[in-house]
Amino acid sequence: MIKYLYKYLRDSIIAVVCLCSLPAIAQDVSFSQMYANPMYLSPSFTGLSNGTRMSLSYRDQWPGIANTFRSYALAADHFFEEYSSGLGIMVMRDDSGNGLLVRQDISALYAYEFEVARDIYIRPGIEFAYKERNLDLMDAIFPSDQDNAGGFVPSSHALSDNYNHKQFDAAASAMIYSDNFWFGVAAHNLVKSNVGVTDIATYNPFKTSVYGGYKYKYQDKRNRRDEQSVTLAFNYRAQQNFNQLDIGTYWYINPMELGLWYRGIPFASSDGLLNHDGLIFILGINVGPVRFAYSYDWTLSELSGYSNGANELSLIYRFNQTFKKKGSRGAIPCSSPGISGGSGSKYRRKSRSIF
Repeated sequence: MIKYLYKYLRDSIIAVVCLCSLPAIAQDVSFSQMYANPMYLSPSFTGLSNGTRMSLSYRDQWPGIANTFRSYALAADHFFEEYSSGLGIMVMRDDSGNGLLVRQDISALYAYEFEVARDIYIRPGIEFAYKERNLDLMDAIFPSDQDNAGGFVPSSHALSDNYNHKQFDAAASAMIYSDNFWFGVAAHNLVKSNVGVTDIATYNPFKTSVYGGYKYKYQDKRNRRDEQSVTLAFNYRAQQNFNQLDIGTYWYINPMELGLWYRGIPFASSDGLLNHDGLIFILGINVGPVRFAYSYDWTLSELSGYSNGANELSLIYRFNQTFKKKGSRGAIPCSSPGISGGSGSKYRRKSRSIF
């Protein structure tokens, strides 16, 4: 009984601390399979296919701690070859504390592609978003609601039981790539808006992402042989006092993709704590136009004994993948068979495969 009570109080306190800290030091959702959510990473990936693409992602972060974080993302985009443009729509929901704090976004995205040198292309992109933040304190337990023995003592909250914030936001990006490399920069939360639940102004911090990578094909796709390749990639994010680096590798051998990533900044520390977040293991399967992948985050920080890491699932489906054979430009290296990209006009490549 004592062990159960200790676990309940520990989980409740951790969850409440996380939730109460969010308005003051809020950070955007992070997906481990970032290229399974390409438009969330950067608007420049919008329409990076030979036709239409749909994706669905689910992330369960810290399942070992009660009522923490669950995130969902649904996206669809299409490439319009005659305009060298991609259009997309994305819906995202982040649920913290089993409904206590909920974030819901819906975004419209656009990207344009043009060639700046032989086989080198630039893709500027832009995103316009409508965002909602809902805070429900009806079931929240505050320190003032507990007695010395840890029992529940009803009290009146200083805050309203319900809080709803709505805003419009924007993001912008640019990416350069060729058959062997890609490099891009994205800026999110461009519109400043007060999201605080008290009379103290609190703003969703501006976020910058720098991403890129290099693809090495040790077996080209020809005759009856499938492509085999290794890709090295990274993604660096900075948001207010938070900064993080994801760096990893993918190995593609049809129909499987294997990925191993490290999240953290080696030798960096904050308040005496090393910035070692975790290792990410990814397994992907490609069946025709469908790609399914599962990833597990193995926690390396002090939460390793409590959090049970994170589980993430992604599903991508491509259709209407038609193209004109007016010349081949190769495949963008940061795409996988299930996240195929595309590009426009007379330079349209024969096909695109990620990783």
